[in-house]
Amino acid sequence: MVLRPPVEPMLAQAAEALPDPAVLRAGVAYEQKFDGHRTILFTPAGPGGRVLLQTRRGSLVQDRWPDLVAAAEAQLPGSLVLDGELVVWDTEAGRLSFEGLQRRAAARARARRHLPGALRGVRRLAARRPGAAGPPVRRAPRPP
Repeated sequence: MVLRPPVEPMLAQAAEALPDPAVLRAGVAYEQKFDGHRTILFTPAGPGGRVLLQTRRGSLVQDRWPDLVAAAEAQLPGSLVLDGELVVWDTEAGRLSFEGLQRRAAARARARRHLPGALRGVRRLAARRPGAAGPPVRRAPRPP
């Protein structure tokens, strides 16, 4: 089965406290909520395809994130679908910046170089068959 856009992303739910360890052993998971835009990344299933970035509302925005598309093309195998959040790292403040993310999403090509993006908090929704040909998946570098 190959997933294609639109796919509904998993959305965060607020909680007052971390789940009890017994609940976690039963299969419940939790994660930190990043200050980003929920996005699903699709790598092409075959030659001639292209990487797609879909927002939580179903819009395709890969044209606004060419650096992420290039990184996915270079580092990720085909037929992969990842659910995560687009974030922007503020190098001066040393933290994620939602304001920077908003500026980056609206920026023209020239201004995008100064607001590098990343995909964080990723869940694999679909992947190629085990043993299929393709480059190994490499871990993305952590922000400085």
